[in-house]
Amino acid sequence: MSQLYNHDIDHFGGLDTSTLSKWERSIIKPKIAKQVSLIKYFQKLSGIALPCWSHFTISEAEESICQAGMKNLIGKNKVYICNFPSNIIQMDELKIFNLRHSEKINTLLELNMDIHKEFNHPSTRISIEQFKAWALHPFNSFYTCEYKGTSLGYFFSLRLKPEVFDKLLNFEMRKDEITIDDFASYDETGTSFMLSFFSISNKSAVTLFIRYYAHLIANQNNIKEIGGITKMDEAKKFGNRMNLVLHKSTATNDGTVIESYRQDIYNVLASENVIKMILAKQECPEET
Repeated sequence: MSQLYNHDIDHFGGLDTSTLSKWERSIIKPKIAKQVSLIKYFQKLSGIALPCWSHFTISEAEESICQAGMKNLIGKNKVYICNFPSNIIQMDELKIFNLRHSEKINTLLELNMDIHKEFNHPSTRISIEQFKAWALHPFNSFYTCEYKGTSLGYFFSLRLKPEVFDKLLNFEMRKDEITIDDFASYDETGTSFMLSFFSISNKSAVTLFIRYYAHLIANQNNIKEIGGITKMDEAKKFGNRMNLVLHKSTATNDGTVIESYRQDIYNVLASENVIKMILAKQECPEET
């Protein structure tokens, strides 16, 4: 217990052996803030973002993520998530595909372009040819969610080399300048650059974000940071709930403010929203 005292005396200064024993036996679990601090303690010991989940596959991580917890993390968003009636959608019938494996890749990219133009300033827009080249690349995650053969949404992210990620977030490089050589392979450290998201229902949004977080958990050992660039207030709220922090801002010629957000994998996964999301299935009650 002395090690926990030294790590975080504010949270563990009054910890006794009886309470610690109940935590270990899953009779009760610590309050969320203590859970976050415990994970950060084990991060220091192991050098791993989520030590207990470091060997999970994407499918195993998906099984560990609570749908209700993910819904709370996403929150209400009327810009990126439309109000398609969710009561007619069955979660177990929602399917996630990587866009490069979908026969509808061209149609979905055309849909994305319409939304992309609406949500992005002209200076940060990307051509459909670039989107397709990136979607076909094996190291990027271009997820689409389908229900009975109909697409309900998508989530696109790029796996970039850290130095390229830095240039983008420092506005030293434009997104349309990214080349194939800028992508990081899975045998080297990379970053996750969030590119596009849209869903016509809350349930499909939850499913897409569960897959994305499962991807982060399964690849936590070779992802350094997560980040993105936006001019949209709703996207900034997403970033805050994901524990991303404002990194830099710039103004375009017409006065539009564009901001970059980033966070290391340790603080993205060891945050209160994520702990609620991945530990909510535990049956033992939280301590009072």
